[in-house]
Amino acid sequence: MKLFEPYKRFEDSRGSFLGIVNSGQWEEINFVETSANQVRGGHYHKETRELFFIVDGNIEITITELGGGSISNVTVGPGSIIVIEPFEIHSFACKTACKWINVLSKRIDDQFHDIHVPVPYQ
Repeated sequence: MKLFEPYKRFEDSRGSFLGIVNSGQWEEINFVETSANQVRGGHYHKETRELFFIVDGNIEITITELGGGSISNVTVGPGSIIVIEPFEIHSFACKTACKWINVLSKRIDDQFHDIHVPVPYQ
């Protein structure tokens, strides 16, 4: 998992501009809303990178390396930009009602569903 800073910030009397990403290849973009005290994830991807831009709420993200490797926890809030790499088991525990934008490097569909649940999570 990597935390990123926006590539550009700009603010004037009209409002603000926050640059989320300006490089790479992304095939799917989703807007997600999750109620407070709910958990999403508990899976990993073999080929897909995921970028998350937190719009609203507080989320505790837990990343575990596949095969029992190291575990990292980070709590993020509005404006946070996170990238999850392949083979990182990721779980999002929403402490409050949350909204985020999810961007995937590979489209998820019936033909390609790169979502894998490790045995201990099943």
